[in-house]
Amino acid sequence: MKILAVATDNFEFYYEIVKELKQRDIAFVSLSPTDPIPPNVDLVITTSKEAEGIEFENVIGIEEDIRKGVRKALSILKGKQTYQKMLVGIDPGTQPGIALIGDGKILETMHADSPEDVRKKVEGFIEDYSFRRMTVRIGHGDKTNRNRTITSLKGLAVRIEIVNEEDTTKLTEAPDIEAAKKIALSSGDLAKGTYDVEATEGEMREMQRRSRIKSGDITISKKLAKKVVEGDLEMDEAINEQKEEED
Repeated sequence: MKILAVATDNFEFYYEIVKELKQRDIAFVSLSPTDPIPPNVDLVITTSKEAEGIEFENVIGIEEDIRKGVRKALSILKGKQTYQKMLVGIDPGTQPGIALIGDGKILETMHADSPEDVRKKVEGFIEDYSFRRMTVRIGHGDKTNRNRTITSLKGLAVRIEIVNEEDTTKLTEAPDIEAAKKIALSSGDLAKGTYDVEATEGEMREMQRRSRIKSGDITISKKLAKKVVEGDLEMDEAINEQKEEED
């Protein structure tokens, strides 16, 4: 089994790198840069400055982007400098579930902060991984958030498919992540043309309900709720606007 070592005396760096590794359930050993490297270690992660003093064949010195460094390290550990086929599965929602699969293996799972934030996540995959081709697959449910997600991805050099996501949800702690995994592995129809985003009455009522919960006593107007649902306004902004109108 290939082992990763984190060798650093920089507490702040150690904290951030360990947090990133634990989120991915990646086993590692902790070392000081002056410690001898155990024979079962295949790769060392450290800061760029500390890397200069570590005599080992495979050392990755990370400047600032922790996530990018970890992605590079995991690709090396998996022996995959370049993936032939990258699949991104997205379970649409207000905070979409995302699964990244490279050549049949799950590389990462995460949540986006919003449908529009999915673009940033996919751009990160494109920048940090080497691959031949990438397909982004989005579940067909939750039409409004699905269309917001597709719209956000316009201009990226990836194939976008819409997948029938029936029977993808499981009774787990993170059903949207499980759904995203299944969506990634399911063929879909090519997304073509323009996908309009139009809030439904039910979605606007739900957003008004959420505004009361978040603010404690303020219900945003239907007009503001529509903007929030369609991604033109953040909830905090809508609540503030409602406050100003009522004052």
